[in-house]
Amino acid sequence: MERNVASTKTGKCGIAMEASYPTKKSANPPNPGPSPPSPVNPPPPEKPSSECDDYYSCPAGSTCCCIYQYGDYCFGWGCCPLESATCCDDHNSCCPHEFPVCDLEAGTCRMSKSNPFGVKALTRAPARITQSHQLGGRRFSSA
Repeated sequence: MERNVASTKTGKCGIAMEASYPTKKSANPPNPGPSPPSPVNPPPPEKPSSECDDYYSCPAGSTCCCIYQYGDYCFGWGCCPLESATCCDDHNSCCPHEFPVCDLEAGTCRMSKSNPFGVKALTRAPARITQSHQLGGRRFSSA
């Protein structure tokens, strides 16, 4: 379409021969009202905590690492704030699973022993007591 075409009386495509436009003669349709409320999404289920043993646990998404070991038994647990972490032999630090080699002298975690690049090792936090246990009638904690 083109407006004010001077070379013809019919206009481009004959639109000027019988021009038309819409007119409104009725009332507006009724308002449909408010939309229904959006469904409420329940909060995601809480991850269960990591159970270290019968007495200690770490928060969800963390790894239990032994702090006090005697033989095959662990008498105190620490929590590394990463899932599937590597527990370092110093019983204090831990490394992400992507950097599983603990370099205790440098305080870093490396991808392999031959790789010089690494990230800083993380410090473990004490594990939570999940059950009180008795020793001679008194409650004690080994962490």
